[in-house]
This record gives sequence, structure tokens and C-alpha cells, in this order.
Amino acid sequence: MYRERIKDNRVVYLNGKLVNDVTQEPAFKGAIDCIQEYYTLQHKHPQMYTFVDENGIRTHISLLIPKTKEDLRRKRKAFKSIADISYGMLGRTPDFMNSALATISAHSKVLGSGKYTDYSKNIVEYYNFVKKENLFVGHGAINPQINRSIPLGEQNNDYAAVRVISHDSDGIVVKGAKMIVTLAPIADELLIFNMPGLKPGDEDYAVAFALPVNHPGVKIICRKPLVKESFSDFDYPIANSFDEIDAYLLLDNVHIPWNRVFVFKDVQKSNIFYDKTFARNHTGHQGIVRGLSKAEFLTGTTIKLAEVLGLNGFINVQEKLGELTSYIELLKASILLSEEEASMSEEGVLNPSISAIQAIRYNFPKMYERMVKHIQSLAAGSMLSTPHSGDFSNENKEVLMTSLSNDMVDAKDRSKLLNLAWDVSGDGFGQRQLMYEYYHAGDPMRIAAVHYLTYQKDHMLNMVERALARNEDNKVFLSC
Repeated sequence: MYRERIKDNRVVYLNGKLVNDVTQEPAFKGAIDCIQEYYTLQHKHPQMYTFVDENGIRTHISLLIPKTKEDLRRKRKAFKSIADISYGMLGRTPDFMNSALATISAHSKVLGSGKYTDYSKNIVEYYNFVKKENLFVGHGAINPQINRSIPLGEQNNDYAAVRVISHDSDGIVVKGAKMIVTLAPIADELLIFNMPGLKPGDEDYAVAFALPVNHPGVKIICRKPLVKESFSDFDYPIANSFDEIDAYLLLDNVHIPWNRVFVFKDVQKSNIFYDKTFARNHTGHQGIVRGLSKAEFLTGTTIKLAEVLGLNGFINVQEKLGELTSYIELLKASILLSEEEASMSEEGVLNPSISAIQAIRYNFPKMYERMVKHIQSLAAGSMLSTPHSGDFSNENKEVLMTSLSNDMVDAKDRSKLLNLAWDVSGDGFGQRQLMYEYYHAGDPMRIAAVHYLTYQKDHMLNMVERALARNEDNKVFLSC
């Protein structure tokens, strides 16, 4: 069982203290409950959430290597259902990295082999291991921002990234750090790799491997939790259940056996690890489906606020609500487009359209910010003067129930809704979610620039050339 697996000797620090048992830590409880539900659903509804591979192993559908559009649709339905558990607030549930492992395994030949091991074989065997054990794999791919003006190979800091410090016939020894290793404290395993961008001279950092979270030498230092332990779910309806803890990962002289190594001191292989295996396409597919769930939740919250505060009859408010409902349809359309325009790789894998995915990854943060702003504008001062849950059980109850109730909702339900609005738009939890949507997929500026550079523009440019080539004899005039 998942909960039992993560009761081990992993080294996790929270609020400056070593956590003895992550399953008993209140800051992790909500996320653990969600991950447990991910596993429970596989038993309750195996037809939807699992598949049987060629070896007869039944495992989660997110690990399916898609060959058809129906495969992508099956995965999408599971992605959406899993995202709905947390209202889209947990972005790094097991299905995220599962989708990457499936396609990296299928395209493993790009990793090749070396003196000590066969990297292609290693990733295939690791994928099969994750399938068989049904593990939760987190990942660490982002290097700490120590000094971005200097290449990694010239950094004078042992923790600027993860680097190889030695190797022998048994394996490699690594040291360094990764940041924003989301949900690492409660994962089974971690996949460590680099995003594209290494340069010649960075060979020591050009590495990819997997290891258990409780592996010797692994230390996880969590950011400050956003859970309010002294408050009830009435006061913090979302933050207390769905704080997706981010962490700083430290590796100190960690030994990795060769069969767990996928890239070794090879800049070119490190740079293609995520993109040439189409991992970005498949994690992106999961990501925009999760984004839809989150958009539906914030849009529903905004509509509910407008209703209970008596604002939904005003045309300017209706415009705001219509803006948000139109976002929902645009997100749905882009998800379907990513599947409809999926392309088949030489390995026979159907990969969702990266153009459709990256278009949403660039625009969704702006949509999400608008959702947050609309919640803030509608709730406004009301959510800044919401009583504590305790005031509905002390001498203030009667006057609050009288003064804050209306024909649509009583004071207690009104207050809980306003607390939800504050949770998702104003408090630390809401601001972390906004920040996450802007940057979890990379720098928005670079996403847009790469979208332009790689987009198929020939048809559009040909239209312009055809229009410019028209001469006076070809003009068409409308008769009056």
C-alpha cells in the first residue's frame, strides 16, 4: 500500500525539523489523501484507470504508451478525473511523470549505450519496474538559481546543480541540488534530469538517473507549508487539504548503480532527454487537462460568488462570467486539438500536438490570473471581513446569522464561500497557485518565442505572398 511504502527512513525537513513519519505530518496529509485516492480508484474502477500490458501486468492507465487517438482519449479521461480530486490544485500527481516515463521508454534508443551500461535498456527496465510496482515517481529537473550568468561548468558551487563527482564499474557518485521538487517528500522515487540548455563544458552535470526517496545521502528540505493547522476547513477550505509542498533537494555523495543511470556526462543526450523522447508532449497533455479542472473550479467559484452576493444580474458582471466560461471552451478545444493533431513517431507512439499544448501553456496563466482578479473584484471587501468559524458558535452567532444572511444563502455558508474565495485568490495558497501556473512549464517568454520559431508558418506566409502578388488587373470591385 502507498501509505505504508512511504513510512521509511527518508530524510525530510519541515519548518526546520526532521519529520519522523511523513504520513503523520499535517502539512502533507491532504496531498497524501489525494495520492491514496489515485490508487484507490484503480481498484474501484479498473476499466477506466488501468490497462493490462503485453506481459499481463495491470497498472495505471497513465503508463500506457499511446498508439491510437482512443488511447489518448482514455488517458485524458483519467487525467481529468484525477485532477478533479484536488480541483486541479495538485499539479504533480503520479500521472504526470508516468506519462513521461511511458514515452521516454518507447523512444529510449536516442539514449544509446556506453562503456559501463546500456542507457536505453535501463530506462525501459525502469519503466517496467514502475509499472509492476505501481510507484509514485516525482522528479527534479530545475537547477537552483545560484548564478545564471555563468555556465554550470564554470560554477564554483557544489550545489549549483547535480553533477558527477566520480564513477567506477559499480556506478556513479553524484552531488548537488535541485529546486522545486514538488511532492518529493511523499513520492516513492525521483527521476533526476536536466531540461534542455546545457553547453559544452557542462559534461559533469549532464546526467539523468532515478533513485528512491529514502536512498542514502538524499535530503529534502521543504518550503514553509501553507496549511493552517490551527484553523478548520471552514476557515481554509482548500489550503488545508491541497497544499502541494515544494522542496529543495540535496544529494550528498549519493551512489547510483549503473542500471539506474540513463544519461552519463553527455551534454547532447542530456539536452534531448525531455524533448526528443516526446516527454514534453505527454506531460503537457496531462498538464492542460489538469488546467481545465482548475479553470472549471475557479469559474464555478466566481459564478457562485456572483449568485450569492446578488451580482449576477448586472451586465458588466455577466461579461466577466462569460469571459471565464469562454476560457473553459477554449481549453477544451485545445485539449481535443492536441489529440486530433497528434503525430506518430517512428517508434509507433502517438504524441499529442506540442503546438496546441504550448499555446495553452503560454495563455493559461493569463486566463488564470483573470479568474483570480474576477474573484477578487466580486468578493472584494466581503472576503476581507469574514468572521472566524468560532464566531458562529459563540455569543456572536445570532447577530451574524441575522446581519450576514440573505435570500440566497445564510451567513455561515456565505462566510465559507468567501473563505474559499480568499483561499484561491488572496492568501499564500492562492498566490502560490498563481505563481505555479505562470512558471511550472517554463519561462512564458521562451514558451512563446519557441512556439513562433517552431510553428508551421508556410501556409500563412503563402497567403500573404498571394495577396501581395495581385496586380491591378486582378482586383475585384464591388458594384453598388
